[in-house]
Amino acid sequence: MLEHIAEFTAWPILTGIFIGYIANKIMIGKGKGCCMNLLIGIVGSYAGALISHLLNIELFGKGYITNFVFCVFGAIAVLWIWDKLFD
Repeated sequence: MLEHIAEFTAWPILTGIFIGYIANKIMIGKGKGCCMNLLIGIVGSYAGALISHLLNIELFGKGYITNFVFCVFGAIAVLWIWDKLFD
């Protein structure tokens, strides 16, 4: 159980900047900065995990590509909500 928590926590931190950058490019077309991309990537990764849970898709053991896709989808959802609330 604890090994899954460690993997689930390490993944968003290590790839958060890249995920946030990709989501920013897809949604807006321009970057928000390194720190904001990291924050969006981390929150988006957890949102992607929530989305996969709601769709009843198990991410553990599916591979990095599946995890990465759901993390990007989560980051896009976070950016969409951010734009609706603050713009």
